[in-house]
This record gives sequence, structure tokens and C-alpha cells, in this order.
Amino acid sequence: MATDVYIRKENAMCSIPQRFADEKIGKCPFCKTAEPKWLYREEWKLFGSKYYFKCPCCESEIMVMKDDVTGLAYAPKSAAGKKKARQGKILNQPYLTVVKIGYSVKTPQNMMLIGEEMTLSELRSRTGE
Repeated sequence: MATDVYIRKENAMCSIPQRFADEKIGKCPFCKTAEPKWLYREEWKLFGSKYYFKCPCCESEIMVMKDDVTGLAYAPKSAAGKKKARQGKILNQPYLTVVKIGYSVKTPQNMMLIGEEMTLSELRSRTGE
């Protein structure tokens, strides 16, 4: 399977990233679709794996570190939690990075978010929710 292929597993009970997207992200912050049925892909890296989530409605993409998706980064004594604390981040909040803005929701305001890392609540406030 190519690294840029997004999938959706209909049996979300067995898929941690699918459940994260549907439950934690939920409504798309860009096109505002209530239940967009997020697609995802995983990218393995030496210093931290990442999950990429794509809204199938507007095709905007966000990235979340795997430790935030699994919750490992929320534990203050874990290596991921210690790293997050050193960076001054809130432990129990997932941080997202905007990777791509879909063509249908491309605005100057949204385009300024590309490459920025923030909490989901911050992203929602910056996209007008």
C-alpha cells in the first residue's frame, strides 16, 4: 500500500485512529460537516509516528502524532508525556498540524493555518467556530 493512501475501516471499534478521528475530531473544522467519516493513513518515522486525517468532503488534511492519538502522550511519566511537558504543551490535549486545505474551503484565513501546530479547540476557534 502506498504511503499516501487514505483508508476508512468500517469496524471502528478495532481501529484506534478511526475512533480518534470520529470521536475527538468529529466535525470538520474547515467545511463544518458534522460527521465527515474521516479517512486516515499512518506514517512511520524513527522519532515518532504520525497519523494523517483527511476529510472526504473538503479534502483538508491534518496530522496528529501517534502518541497523542493513542493517549500515550497524556501520561506525565511516559517518554512522550515528558517530551510534551518540556515543550510546554498541555498533556491531556491532542495537538494537530494543518497539512493541507481543501480547494473548496481555501480562504486566506485557512491558508495561514498550514504548518501550524495547535490544539483542536484552538483550531476550531481560528476557523470560526
